[in-house]
Amino acid sequence: MNKILVFSVIFLSITILACLYRAVKGPTSADRLIAINVISTKTIIIITMVSFIIKETYFVDVALVYALISFIASIVIANYIESSGGKKHD
Repeated sequence: MNKILVFSVIFLSITILACLYRAVKGPTSADRLIAINVISTKTIIIITMVSFIIKETYFVDVALVYALISFIASIVIANYIESSGGKKHD
């Protein structure tokens, strides 16, 4: 079971790199916001999987706090994009 979880963590880490490329090269601010949301969601999953691998439950609390911070940041950034008219920001 641990081998599957470790492989999944490695695979998710590799896909985070692909999302990071989209976050940097995204043609619009909305594309960048979505890429950052995907990265943070995958990070939350990785934290939770590591919690199961090393059998420490306090990492789940860390993942929940990270999810709340990510949600609030997404709302703030979305409001900023809306107020600027969705224009490309470099």
